[in-house]
Amino acid sequence: MSHIATDLVRPGDIVSFRFPYSEGIAHYARPCLILEATEDELLLAYGTSSCERANTGFEIRLNAEFAACGLNRASRFVLARRIRVARLVLLAARNLGRPVKWIGERTADAFLSDSHGRDQINEAELALDADYRFLALRVNSWANMGAYLSNFAPYIPTDCGVLMLNG
Repeated sequence: MSHIATDLVRPGDIVSFRFPYSEGIAHYARPCLILEATEDELLLAYGTSSCERANTGFEIRLNAEFAACGLNRASRFVLARRIRVARLVLLAARNLGRPVKWIGERTADAFLSDSHGRDQINEAELALDADYRFLALRVNSWANMGAYLSNFAPYIPTDCGVLMLNG
């Protein structure tokens, strides 16, 4: 696998993205189809498995690759619901004049060793000095604890999660 960020995505790829549309529940990461990929941004189409009439679109058939990405039922991509997103990693690398040197591979290290996915959203801000050294990191996290808390549910996004924010 290439570890150069510009080689990672191209039109036709399916990525996971927290799309700003909801289907009656909280916003969550969902499959999105890359319609266009420029140096600075991606044009994504909303992916859904909802069968409502408003969600008609280009339907895909499932295969082993989609199942590996977490798609477990027929999905369609609604071309009327699109969003442009900046390739933030690419922009940061270009603006800082430093390459992205390593990106974990899902099937090698991340998929086998990372924690389970949680219903959690993190928004992060990074402060740098003139030499691009990290000065501060501010993170706002929202976590769905569910209706009934167990002994460990609050521990994951609070005490445990905070220790992992800075790498």
